[in-house]
Amino acid sequence: MPKNERVLAIDIGATSIKLCEFEFDRAGTMVLAVFAYREYEEELSEDTRMGVVAGLLRQMLAESGCRARKALLSMSGQFALMRFSKIPYGNYDRKQIKQLAEFEARRNIPFAIDEVIWDYQLIAGDDPEAVDMMSIVIKDSIVEQFTTAVSTVGLNPILVDVAPVACYNTARANDLGADACVAILNIGGRSTNLIFLEGERFFARTIPIAGYSITQQIAKEFGIGLPEAEELKRHHGFVSLGGAYAEPGSETAASVSKIIRNVMARLHGEISRSISIYRAQQKGSAPTKMYLTGGSSILTYCDLFFSEKLGIPVEYFNFFPIINIHPSVDRQKLSEVAHMFSETIGLGLRYGMDCPIEISLLPKEIRRQQSLSEKKPYFVAAMFSILILFTAIWLGLGRRAQVTESYGKKLQEIRAAYEPVLNNIDDKVNMARQKESQYRGLSDLLLQRTTWPMLLNEIYRLKPDDVWLTSIQPIFGEVAPFVPSSVAGASVQSAGGPEAFFRDTGPETSMFGEMGGSMGGGGGSSIAEASVKIGGLELHGAYILPQPNNSTAVTETPEGDFPFPVPEKTASAPDAEGEATQQSNQLSDTPENVFVKRLRSSRLFSSDTTMTVLKIFKEVPEIKNAGYFVLQVRLEFPLEYFQYNGK
Repeated sequence: MPKNERVLAIDIGATSIKLCEFEFDRAGTMVLAVFAYREYEEELSEDTRMGVVAGLLRQMLAESGCRARKALLSMSGQFALMRFSKIPYGNYDRKQIKQLAEFEARRNIPFAIDEVIWDYQLIAGDDPEAVDMMSIVIKDSIVEQFTTAVSTVGLNPILVDVAPVACYNTARANDLGADACVAILNIGGRSTNLIFLEGERFFARTIPIAGYSITQQIAKEFGIGLPEAEELKRHHGFVSLGGAYAEPGSETAASVSKIIRNVMARLHGEISRSISIYRAQQKGSAPTKMYLTGGSSILTYCDLFFSEKLGIPVEYFNFFPIINIHPSVDRQKLSEVAHMFSETIGLGLRYGMDCPIEISLLPKEIRRQQSLSEKKPYFVAAMFSILILFTAIWLGLGRRAQVTESYGKKLQEIRAAYEPVLNNIDDKVNMARQKESQYRGLSDLLLQRTTWPMLLNEIYRLKPDDVWLTSIQPIFGEVAPFVPSSVAGASVQSAGGPEAFFRDTGPETSMFGEMGGSMGGGGGSSIAEASVKIGGLELHGAYILPQPNNSTAVTETPEGDFPFPVPEKTASAPDAEGEATQQSNQLSDTPENVFVKRLRSSRLFSSDTTMTVLKIFKEVPEIKNAGYFVLQVRLEFPLEYFQYNGK
């Protein structure tokens, strides 16, 4: 606990407000620093309760000079409903006990549970089969009015208690009832609290007979108003002893004393009834002593009256031995009202130490605010830790940025020193890539040089012996199905004339005459890749016509040294374009048709009849037994032809 911490204890009674400011040191010693007492100037009602309490508290705080802002509240027992019951022993956990307590509270209160504030506490007893339970219920509207009034004047309510419990905690702190059963009679303005103490056992009843009952009876007997009756009670009031005791000389005082005695007799009847209830229900003992406290308990001969009626010693409750009184406190004024501060001292004890009974009737909203306030230091510590963390991260990032920038500058300097070498390496890499590209081009050329001889060898392997080729030309791009308009009537000059067919220049020369230079890659020409697709070949050739009725059909493909097996193909019908070959059955097995069939049976050339066609066939008039032809054949596997230009 912080040194010299102060707290306000406020007892809001039915007819007055009592206020004490306590100071606590680190050792937990409670010191009374300020006290104040004021009665209401008007009667409290549900509509005026909050305004009257707030106004009176504001005046009391201003006059007393209280500095504390934490407030502990105690309310009159007449506002609360206190019930005592028993719960059978069992292996109950805390949640089950709370459910049982709530069940008892619901069973005993005449209001809806959501309209009240309630709390409970278990009380040790001598019954081996059950445990005593005390439950207190109060309407939430009343508590909210009082807490709002306290908050209005700038105070922070942290606890709400009821007068009987606060008085009981004060009595236990003074060791009352430790050895035998004692009773405390707290006679207030509108109600009287009767409290039984026997060891750790606690029992209390609120009796609706108190000082206001005396005032009402005086007003009724004298036919006057309540203010006048209150004045008569204060100036002439005492408890008549009756019997052999002499009456006072004033007739008014004698009448008032008799009225007070009658009211006290009624109160005595309720006390006797409460003792019987305590002994029957709580299995308690009859009290061996009674202590008086409360505003109306100072009526003259009050202690003698109850001592005579109950047959036990009765004295006033002195609860100040457990606290210290600050030197600045006016002890004379305190002695005049000391009998009314048992509840405020009990509230102060609740703040400074653990008490036997601790209940809290704070509204839910204030409890929520208190919970947040209790967690506020942790929130502040967490925020401070987060701030430190972010600061450390920011400083670390700043330091890291500085180090990174420093090393970055060093790397830039090193890079600048090696930049020429890096550029030279890049140039060499680019040159190596160019050489690699040239190497790939040359490799492709070498691959083509091996492909074409294999292709030419296959053509010459399939060629009949009485057929010779005069020209082999590539067909660039895709080879579409050939559908000529006329073959038989084609002109000899379309193929270059018969003299062209009888000039055998060799297949390589005819085929590569136009592109052999580029394919050779010689002459110091530059190399720049350009790809052209070769889809087929056009073959020009001549042959000797077979003699009529003496033709030998050669339809089988001659065996050769082709590096892979030649699949067997079904002979196809003559092409639609070869109408000239269909005019005579004698031409069906002519050398050029045999050549066509063999080409279709080869794996290197397409077997589609529309893709291997006899484009032109013509007999040579100058030579009776000779003819020439032009064939177009599609390659089964098209070739990529690469041209290279530049160095």
